[in-house]
Amino acid sequence: MEKYRKWFREAGLGMFIHWGVYAVPGRGEWAMQQEQIPLEKYDTHIPEFTAENYDPDDWARLAVNAGMRYMVLTAKHHDGFCLFDTATTPRNAVRQGPRRDLVGDYVKACRRHGLKVGLYFSWPDWSHPGANLGPDRSPESWTEYINFTHAQVRELCSNYGKIDLLWYDKAPNMNGEYLMTPERLRASELNAMVRQLQPEILLNDRSLLPEDFYTAEQNIKAPDDPHRLWESCLTMNKHWGYFPADNQYKPISGIIHELTGVAAFRGNMLLNVGPAPDGSLRQPERERLEALGKWMTVNGEAIRNVAPCPLSGATYGCAAARDNDTYLYVHWWHRDRIAIPNCDLKFSSGTVLGTDHEVRIRHDGKHLVLWDLPQNPPAPFCPVIKLRNLPNS
Repeated sequence: MEKYRKWFREAGLGMFIHWGVYAVPGRGEWAMQQEQIPLEKYDTHIPEFTAENYDPDDWARLAVNAGMRYMVLTAKHHDGFCLFDTATTPRNAVRQGPRRDLVGDYVKACRRHGLKVGLYFSWPDWSHPGANLGPDRSPESWTEYINFTHAQVRELCSNYGKIDLLWYDKAPNMNGEYLMTPERLRASELNAMVRQLQPEILLNDRSLLPEDFYTAEQNIKAPDDPHRLWESCLTMNKHWGYFPADNQYKPISGIIHELTGVAAFRGNMLLNVGPAPDGSLRQPERERLEALGKWMTVNGEAIRNVAPCPLSGATYGCAAARDNDTYLYVHWWHRDRIAIPNCDLKFSSGTVLGTDHEVRIRHDGKHLVLWDLPQNPPAPFCPVIKLRNLPNS
C-alpha cells in the first residue's frame, strides 16, 4: 500500500473544485441547508446550472501551471445533485441542467494533463428523506438512504477507470442533526467495496474511519502522528462554492505562507476554486493560480516531499528539510542577514533559489547567522534559502 501513497507524499499541492447547482444562487454550497430552502424550490435552479463554458482542460492547465499534482472535484455535494451519470436519481447533470457527464469529462482532462484524479463525495444528502428523517424516526428510509449512498460510490468507482483519491465529506442533515456513525454508514463495508474496485485508491478520514490520510479544513494544523499522510484544504476567499459577493481574497503572499506552513509539517495544500454556473473561474482565482505557478517554478523543490526539521522559524518564517538540504521559507525579509537561535545543525553552503546569490554562513556555537544577503527581497513572495547540511550535522 505504501507505494500507492508515494505520489501523495510527494505532491505538495492540489486543486479543490467546489461546483454544483449551488453556484446558481451564488451564496455558497451550504445555502440549501442554511437558508432552509425546500427541495422543490432549490431544484428550480437546476436549469440555470448550464456549464456552457465548462472546459476541464482549462482547469487542468491552470492546475499544472500552478505546480499542482492532483485535483479533487465535488462529484456530489450535500445538496445531493450529482455531476456524474447515475441510475440512482434523476437529479444528475446528464439528465438535467448541463445534460453532460461533468465528472467523465473532468476525469479525462486530468489524465490528459498528467494529474492524479480525485473525486469528492458527500455521503450526507439533504435531498434524501432518509438522511433527514434519521434511523430512529424511519429505519426503512434510513436503510434505503445508506444503500443509495453505497450504490453511488460504486458507480463512481466502476464507471470512470482508475480513480486515485476519494474525498468523503460529512455534514449535518437539513435539520442540523449529526446522525452518522461508522456503523450507521456501514463505512467498513463501503470502503472495502471501494478498495476492491480501486485497489490503488487513497481515502480520506471523513467516512468516520482513519483510512489513508487526515484532512484539516481551513487550518494548517498537522496530525499528532508525524508520519501520517495529511492535507490542508483551504479557500482563496471565505467560501468554497461560487459566492460573487465575497471579494475577500487572500493575497498571494498569504497563500504561499500557508503553503509553506503546510509543507513544513509534511502535508499537502488543497487550494480551492469555486466556478460559476457556466463553469468559468473568476479572475481573482486565475490570477492567484498564475502567481502561485510562477513561485512554484522557482521554489517547487522546497515544497515536495519535505519533512519537519529542528530549526527555529525565529524572525524569518519557517523551514523544512529533505535529505541533506534545509529550506528556509523567508516570510519576512529584513535586509541583509537572518539570525537563528538554538541551531544544532551545521551548514556548508547556501543559495537563494532562483538566483546565483551565495549565502554566507557563520556559526557562533548554537547561534546561526546568514549574512551578506541582498538588501531587498530577491523575489516578491517568500524567497527560499537552500542550505546544504554538513555531513553528520
